[in-house]
Amino acid sequence: MFSSTFFEGQQITDQVNVAYLRFAEQWYRLYFECETIFWRMSEPPEAAENSDLSYGLLLNDLSGMESVVGQTVQSVAYTAFESGDVRATIMFTNGKSLEFEHSCEADSTRLAG
Repeated sequence: MFSSTFFEGQQITDQVNVAYLRFAEQWYRLYFECETIFWRMSEPPEAAENSDLSYGLLLNDLSGMESVVGQTVQSVAYTAFESGDVRATIMFTNGKSLEFEHSCEADSTRLAG
């Protein structure tokens, strides 16, 4: 499980530009736009290459998080808000979850969990 983070200068502008999730042997990409959550089959993520330090992507390995290590996904829930913001919540058998929340106003996604 990985996420790519977009940065500009010294500031992170999108904590979760794309999330890469693997179930069994298949990788999926999870990404967001206003009012929309996309799930797509994917190749494994590649390390981000940045030729300019003023902006770029960082690849974060989420597979070591206590909430996901050795756990099975129990369910996935989606929430949409009148503002156009959306949330995808992945719940695990240990009762913990990862929440991906996309803000239309900021055009960015954050990870809670």
